[in-house]
Amino acid sequence: MTQDAPAPTDLGPVAPAVRSDRIVGIDLARAIALLGMFAAHLVDVTRPVDWADPSTWWSISSGRSSVLFAVVAGVSLALLSGGSRPFAGHALATARRRIAVRGGIVFAIGTLLVLLEPPVSVILPTYGLLFVLLLPVLRWSRSALLVVAGIAALLSIPALLAFEIALPSPGPFTQQFLLVYPVVTWIVYVLVGLAIGRSLPSSPPRIALVGSIGAGLAVVAYGVGEVVTPGGALYGDYGEVRLRDLVFASEPHSSTLVDVVGSLGVALGVIAVCLLVAPRAGRAVAVVARLGAMPLTIYTVHVVILAGLQHSGVLDSLDTAGRLLTLALFALGALLFAGLWGARRGPLESLVARVANVGSGPRSTAAPR
Repeated sequence: MTQDAPAPTDLGPVAPAVRSDRIVGIDLARAIALLGMFAAHLVDVTRPVDWADPSTWWSISSGRSSVLFAVVAGVSLALLSGGSRPFAGHALATARRRIAVRGGIVFAIGTLLVLLEPPVSVILPTYGLLFVLLLPVLRWSRSALLVVAGIAALLSIPALLAFEIALPSPGPFTQQFLLVYPVVTWIVYVLVGLAIGRSLPSSPPRIALVGSIGAGLAVVAYGVGEVVTPGGALYGDYGEVRLRDLVFASEPHSSTLVDVVGSLGVALGVIAVCLLVAPRAGRAVAVVARLGAMPLTIYTVHVVILAGLQHSGVLDSLDTAGRLLTLALFALGALLFAGLWGARRGPLESLVARVANVGSGPRSTAAPR
């Protein structure tokens, strides 16, 4: 899955279908990311993961779920622009217009969610912005995408230091774009996802290789981070940030090199497992995968509900058992809605697709996301 993409082709105004049963695995990975974000937003994920203490295992979802969400977003970009045979000419121009509209709508929805002042940071504004920023690279080879991703990962460190110095008291939007979901860091995940999407469909051995690489990256990154910065905290006891920790701290959303590489490794491993399991699991996976086919709808509704629970005081009144029950209700409610919804897309996804298709020429039959 790391070979260069085939040369782009101009397929005219209508894009070809790029279909594979393994694409269900992408929906499954996206669903896991959504469920993981539910957990990160509802239960205590502030303690470092201690494998000897199951009560800390929820912390696995912190940061890593949204990274998985971003990597799968990159896969979606690839599938929207031709999959393993990237579009050129008129087909590419049409795909770029549609992706730009999608990105703008996602950005607008995310901005509205931020204005609700939910108790969580909202990934959608950065997600939408990245869709637009990456329009020029849709024809790049896989190797070029991965090289730029590596450069961006290294740039995250000085960028994080500059943001920490310049923004001692950031506002909500500054917090979103520069500290929690900084574009310079999160573009890494989407670029890698775009490279993966350019490789689909792929053979099981290649998928397994990517999963093994991901597992290796995670083990090495988090292992080194734990040795150099035990506990993984970015900030010291008095709020100071040491230069060493800007590289080796493993704290989620810290944008350190260990955080970026480790979280990316976990995402690659999850995606590989989902791609390998989905074609063989049949109906057992189909219900969960349907949740991954409507990420914008599910994510938006869950943030709106969280904002309501926060402003009503209900969220703060919940003890551990209450938060776990709320998490279960969120997950079951989302799965039930996804299972009962008759359309291929969720309601917000259908709206975005219709708006994106207006004025963009004949409708594409690009691969499912």
